[in-house]
Amino acid sequence: MNHKVSAIYKESVLQLTPIYGEREAESIINLLLEDHLGITRIHRLTNPERELSESDHEKLRSAMLQLLRNVPVQHVIGFAYFMDRKYLVNKHTLIPRPETEELVELILDENDRHQKLNILDIGTGTGCIAISLALAMRASNVTGWDISEGAVKTAQKNSQALGAQVNMEVQDVFGEIPPQQYDLIVSNPPYIPEADRIEMHENVVAFEPEGALFVSNDDPLIFYRRIAEIGLTHLAPGGKLYFEIHEAFGLATKDMLRTKGYEDVKVFQDLNGKDRMVRAILL
Repeated sequence: MNHKVSAIYKESVLQLTPIYGEREAESIINLLLEDHLGITRIHRLTNPERELSESDHEKLRSAMLQLLRNVPVQHVIGFAYFMDRKYLVNKHTLIPRPETEELVELILDENDRHQKLNILDIGTGTGCIAISLALAMRASNVTGWDISEGAVKTAQKNSQALGAQVNMEVQDVFGEIPPQQYDLIVSNPPYIPEADRIEMHENVVAFEPEGALFVSNDDPLIFYRRIAEIGLTHLAPGGKLYFEIHEAFGLATKDMLRTKGYEDVKVFQDLNGKDRMVRAILL
């Protein structure tokens, strides 16, 4: 059997292409080789005749079997990258996505990194938003909430591993809210209508937590409205609210926030030109 890394790469990409498309298949195999076996893309290209050991070949074969069953590559290797840092991911958490990096970058662009702020991340999941803000705004106090105990435990592990000071707490936004004021509240809540489920890839629907993904078709802004209400009583004067949103609900979210009494409400587009983020200020 040919164990040369160049041949294995080509064969693996061919196997995954019918499921993921060629470009994503190439990205997945590059990630698998680098983070599972320590073979970087440059090393693969400059050492195409390198032979994989039997143990490495078996490790790759086992990973491929999972990928062919639509298991996300991040679950296969156990982590995902977010803003160039590794985050533990599992069945309790969403896999961090590039659009959410843009949300963090927006917050960092609009706020003084050296100012001491009280920051709350609602629906923290892996903790990627809260941890990124805590590491970039070290004078600030950052708290992450999630209704899932499993997600909170995962976020705590990520916070410790990355050296961030974040208070991770189990909290239901529809329950009683602790009496604390914040200068900034951010959330990437569930926002995908159930009607969109049929269009989504199986490796998302089958392996990521439904409660962190989907909302009712009848009330897709349910979490945004509730978090906006929390902001009315828990944001300090001049406090800011930041959301990641569904591309179809930018105007609706903006109108809802204005109706609630927020000012300077603005919708921002992501790198693909889709409405993806909203910022509002409570004066």
